[in-house]
Amino acid sequence: MAEAIRTPAFCTQCRSRCGCVAVVEDGRLAGIEPLPGHPTGDKLCPKGRAAPELVYHPDRLMRPLRRTAPKSAADPGWQPISWDEALDEIAGRMQAIKTSYGAEQVAFSVTTPSGSHLSDSISWIERLIRAYGSPNTIYATEICNWHKDFASRFTYGTDIGTPDFAHTDCVLLWGNNPATTWLARATEVQKALKRGACMIVVDPRPTAFAKRADQWLQVRPGTDQVLALGLANLMITSGSFDREFIARWSNGPLLVRDDTGRFLRQSDLDAVGRADILFAQAASGDGLVAYDVKRGTWIDPVVDVELRARLDVRAAAGMVACRSAFDIYAAAAAEYPPERVAAITGVGEAALANAAAILGTAPSVAYYAWNGVGQSVTATQTDRAISLLYALTGSYGRHGGNVPGGAAAFADISGHDLLAPEQRAKALGLVERPLGPGLMGYVTARDTYRAVLSGKPYPVRMLVSFGTNLIASQPDTEMAQRALKALEFHVHTDFFLNATARYADIVLPAATSWEREGLRTGFDGSLAGLRRVQLRPAVIAPVGETRSDTDVVLGLATRLGLGDLLFGCEADRGHDAILAPAGLSVAELRRSPDGLEVGSSVPLDAHALGASDGTVRGFPTPTRRIEVYSERLLEHGYAPVPAFAEEDAPTGTSRFPLRLGAAKSVAFCHSQHRNIASLRRLAPDPRLEMVPEDAAARGIGEGDWVRIRTAQGEAVARAKLVPGLAAGAVFGHHGWWVDGPSGSPYDADNPLGANLNRVIDTTKADPVSGSIPLRCSWCEVERLELNSQR
Repeated sequence: MAEAIRTPAFCTQCRSRCGCVAVVEDGRLAGIEPLPGHPTGDKLCPKGRAAPELVYHPDRLMRPLRRTAPKSAADPGWQPISWDEALDEIAGRMQAIKTSYGAEQVAFSVTTPSGSHLSDSISWIERLIRAYGSPNTIYATEICNWHKDFASRFTYGTDIGTPDFAHTDCVLLWGNNPATTWLARATEVQKALKRGACMIVVDPRPTAFAKRADQWLQVRPGTDQVLALGLANLMITSGSFDREFIARWSNGPLLVRDDTGRFLRQSDLDAVGRADILFAQAASGDGLVAYDVKRGTWIDPVVDVELRARLDVRAAAGMVACRSAFDIYAAAAAEYPPERVAAITGVGEAALANAAAILGTAPSVAYYAWNGVGQSVTATQTDRAISLLYALTGSYGRHGGNVPGGAAAFADISGHDLLAPEQRAKALGLVERPLGPGLMGYVTARDTYRAVLSGKPYPVRMLVSFGTNLIASQPDTEMAQRALKALEFHVHTDFFLNATARYADIVLPAATSWEREGLRTGFDGSLAGLRRVQLRPAVIAPVGETRSDTDVVLGLATRLGLGDLLFGCEADRGHDAILAPAGLSVAELRRSPDGLEVGSSVPLDAHALGASDGTVRGFPTPTRRIEVYSERLLEHGYAPVPAFAEEDAPTGTSRFPLRLGAAKSVAFCHSQHRNIASLRRLAPDPRLEMVPEDAAARGIGEGDWVRIRTAQGEAVARAKLVPGLAAGAVFGHHGWWVDGPSGSPYDADNPLGANLNRVIDTTKADPVSGSIPLRCSWCEVERLELNSQR
């Protein structure tokens, strides 16, 4: 046997992108090992270690297949075809529909780059979609990353940023459990705790980090917005927030007209007599404070942010009733005193006070929030509430806080500039949600299903999928099945013939990341990791006739006449375009397979740096400040400050008294991996976590099969009793579609029986993003009577 070849690489199986060494023996991937010294290379999770099982799985798709039987048939009659036949037919269908009806009638479905091998190819796929002209990509962003990456821009003008856990004094994890979803980030948190940082965890489940926290806030699912407002109220009323940061770097001091809800502008003053300096009189009679209208700042003294009273702004020849933006936010937060917050969220008053004290006194705070708060009907305003609470700490952009941006400039080749405005305006759901993901061409699955089935606002005739499994990873299962059957043509690229691919007309076999090159411009587990740039080589030859998603994209682009828009269909040219602003090239990276570090670092306090016009840069928001008050939201009919609507509060009934949430497992990522033997041994069956008291009241014991019922349907799971879990709440695992053992309640006769998404109601959604209550529904649970309970 030849000596093993050991190649520096990185795993793309989840968001962690762990640095590793790929070990190849006799041309076969034998395993992967940690890569000490790499920013994410300290450890590997079970999914990464199972890489050889994935690559050589007997059920992997090995060549293109064409359906020969109707979609109603039990057997699709798959027939092997050549790549040229497949790509010719796919491109031909795409071109015909675009010519006859418009590119918008071809939708695309793209799996998450945060949890799959697709991360190597996502920019190429999006560039093809936009060059082709479709505004419709099912990306699931509204239930994944949109709130932390885009809703946060309503506040910061940028995304949530990278938490500087390496230097922070306080770690805040909110609806995010990196121990099961992001190993490199979990390692950073552990290092921070070992260094002496304190930690607050907001989570209804007693996770490992929750148990280690200085303060665990065991919030009821769906009430995070109230918790954030309540904590803000405590910090504001006690004065334990960064006054200077709020006064200098937020739009809190700006005056808002009572009559219009808009900021007071010079044009408003011109109507009553010009004045550059206004004097705001507190109704309490505490004296005048001067406000410079041109600069949008308080003069001297700095605005007293503790004043809550209505302000009368006196202009030269009239009077305009106004309040400061901060005053409006403070009033919204004041609606949630500790006793009310405790009643709604289940978090005790003492815990609230302690958490507020920690946040208000820690020299720096770094935080992260993700799916736990992004999958609800109030997800956008919840993100706003958390972001504004964080702004009170003054840590955003600073050492030990959350820092936006990268360590170097890299080009984005995903092609946002290629989609014409008239096409962008056709995105499904954009009329209903004008500030949501549709602005970027990201649409919801259910809007696409409706267009397929009803033809409104126009028909969707074709679906081109890259790695998704809509039937298992999204709700509306029955509607999805009807829509997939009704499509004129459906293409699916994947490793396996999953539940969604079974409805396709052509299936294409995808290569894993170990069988192709992949470029990574920064590893965002830490600020230091963002300096690392790496081009992972193909460590083995493609198995069978598999091809990378990038090769599929370039093959279609060639046939569609889009080659010039995709760098001549040369991957190296595209990658060089990405690297050029940082002064790097593909050739340099190939000479350094373990990666290179750029000479610069992520800039701290970027908002305070000078801009090219000689002014201070500020934040990339309409007011160039952190937006305590958002006119943009107001202009589209949304609340300008986060205010919790009582009608949005999750409410149970006697029929469905239990709060239903979901959680992730370290063994699986979304709907993947349940067919990998070593991972399935870690979690053989779907689980439903219950507090022992709730289980006992229903005659349920550890390991019993149970039925989860909602008004929408039912799903099955095995009970897992978890002491310390919030009473009245249960948590399942989504993404199950692989058949269970014969005789189980989700065997070959009912393979989707364990699919938790079947029971989720999607009739109500977040009005901005379209997010749905995957983490905060209501259900009842009952014991299943089976011959064998384990």
